[in-house]
Amino acid sequence: MRHPKAFRTLLVLLALFVVVVGAVDTLFGTAPLPGETAVSPEVDSNYRFFSALFLAVGLLLLWIARDPLAADRSLTLRWVCGAVVLGGLARVLSLAVAGPPAALLLLLMAVELVVPPLLLWWHHSLLRRARRPVRGDGPGAVAR
Repeated sequence: MRHPKAFRTLLVLLALFVVVVGAVDTLFGTAPLPGETAVSPEVDSNYRFFSALFLAVGLLLLWIARDPLAADRSLTLRWVCGAVVLGGLARVLSLAVAGPPAALLLLLMAVELVVPPLLLWWHHSLLRRARRPVRGDGPGAVAR
C-alpha cells in the first residue's frame, strides 16, 4: 500500500460516487431507494438535508484527493472517515430498532464501517513513508 497515486485515484472515485449519490438523493428524495419510498414531508425534508451533507462529504473528498498528504487535508480526511463510520453505526442502530433494510443498504452499512478505517490505515502508511508530519511545525503543518 505504498502508492500515493493509487490512493488519490481511489479517493477521487469514492468522491465522485458520493457526489453523484448525494446529488441524486437531494434532487429526487427517496424515489431512487429500493422498496417503499413514500414518506411524510418531514422525512423527505430530513432525507434531502442529509443527502446534501453527503454531497458535501464527496466534495471534501475531492478536495482532499488534490493533496492527501498535506496536513490540513490529512486532518479533514480523519474527520470525514470518522463521520462516515458514525453514519454506519447509525445504520446498525436502525437495524436493531427498525429491522433489516434492503440488501443494498446493508451493503452500504458494511462499506461505511470497513472502508474508512482501511483508508485511514493506508493514509497513515503513506504519511509515514513520505515522512510528512500531520501536526507540529514541520513542512506541511497547519498554522495555529
